[in-house]
Amino acid sequence: MNFKSRFLKPLLLLAGFALAGQMAVAADRLVTGGIVRGTDLPDGSQVFLGIPYAAPPVGDLRWKPPQVVPAWIGVRDATKAPPPCIQHNEGWNEIDAAHGKEDCLYLSIHTPRHDPSDRLPVLLWIHGGSNRAGSGSYVAKDSTLYQRGVVVVALEYRLGVFGFLGSPELTAESPEHASGNYALLDQIAALKWIRDNIVRFGGDPGNVTIAGQSAGAYDVSLLLLSPLARGLFQKAIEESGPLPPPRSLAENEKIGDDFAAVMNAPAADRLKFLRAASAEDELTMGDKLTTPQGIDPSALWMQPQVDGWVLPKTPARIVAEGGEAKAPLIIGDNTQEIAPDLPPDTLRQMIVADFGANAAKAQSLYGLSGTGAPADDPLLGAPGTQLLSDTQFHCPDTRKSDQWLAARLPVWRYRFGVPKPGTKDVRHSAELEYVFNPMPPGANFGQWPPVQRYWANFMKSGNPDGPGLPHWPQMGSKRLYMAFTPAGPRIGADFRGAVCRLLN
Repeated sequence: MNFKSRFLKPLLLLAGFALAGQMAVAADRLVTGGIVRGTDLPDGSQVFLGIPYAAPPVGDLRWKPPQVVPAWIGVRDATKAPPPCIQHNEGWNEIDAAHGKEDCLYLSIHTPRHDPSDRLPVLLWIHGGSNRAGSGSYVAKDSTLYQRGVVVVALEYRLGVFGFLGSPELTAESPEHASGNYALLDQIAALKWIRDNIVRFGGDPGNVTIAGQSAGAYDVSLLLLSPLARGLFQKAIEESGPLPPPRSLAENEKIGDDFAAVMNAPAADRLKFLRAASAEDELTMGDKLTTPQGIDPSALWMQPQVDGWVLPKTPARIVAEGGEAKAPLIIGDNTQEIAPDLPPDTLRQMIVADFGANAAKAQSLYGLSGTGAPADDPLLGAPGTQLLSDTQFHCPDTRKSDQWLAARLPVWRYRFGVPKPGTKDVRHSAELEYVFNPMPPGANFGQWPPVQRYWANFMKSGNPDGPGLPHWPQMGSKRLYMAFTPAGPRIGADFRGAVCRLLN
């Protein structure tokens, strides 16, 4: 689930940046804190990189809710990408890890050419990376989505131990008697910044879509449930990011106790010691933490933390009580999200653990009822790929879709099945290439699925349909979904329904 596309290279922008000498300084903008100056591009659009939306969360502000941006004097340069938040190198995020800093609460904006009176739809993109890695500014800097008439905003938010740690001391000092969820508070602070400032960039603060992939989609799910985010956005898109089981405030405080122990913090003034410790040391020791429920440590910071404030109750209870945001939703996943190399006997054991009394029926559906090795499915991949994609993505997304349907909220479901260019499998994050890049001239809807057009239509109107596109119906009681296939968009029904009903 740790991914950030590094090959988003739209030709227009590459040409624009190659002609840097021809670029003019963009008109100054007065925002919270002072004046920022970005860059004009040859197509009339403007890019502003690294605008602070909160005070640097360092020193005494480590593990505190985001604070008001300190004012600056003069014009602040907004022509260079901001630092990613501090993180370890996991291979895919090598560049982010090399440049990461604890002072990282910045957002970046790409606004299309517009008249001063225009009020364009706004996207807030929340990047993925297991909530412990990745960055977002590349979406504002390199994506062509702005060409669809959307103001694109991407933010950096605190990651890992800096964004989600709780502890008894942090809870005690909080006026809300809550700790953890600082990264979600960062995202809410960015939404408030948009509310207060986006008009100056041609955006409509009353037409904001939050969207994310992987951990970013997990966070979108939680923003849909948090009362603190209510009224700050109107629509949501979740790409491959269903929620795992939640943990309580007490369980999160236990992780904080464990962190203090591995940091060798003294019994007295533990919090003072931890706030004074080096960020690099804390980053390293944070990787030694595990969850109370024994969840994969790589997913440690993706569990919803029921802190009583940002997330006042469990996600299931909030939805059951009708406390979710009344927002239209696009939600979906890829056909082969995870591709483990697991022997058949291991898969059979996993099915027993996941499906319980329905294990025998599930084994049959996966071709594992016999003793031999089952054949791969041409669409869904090997049985191990099918099993993990179903249990961790397809079926949880179906449950979320059903909840939205039961609440009588508009929901559009999709299944993405087009490989990245030059590959043959549709893994986790495969859709991002198509969301952020336009269809090349001469390509058809199969070679380059029109997800960017559907997404942009949804951001504008709350409905992905639009002229020249195949009709995409709401999910409805028939559980319809849009299948993006190599042959073009197709409507399907009840994707993996037989498996998911056994799992439920």
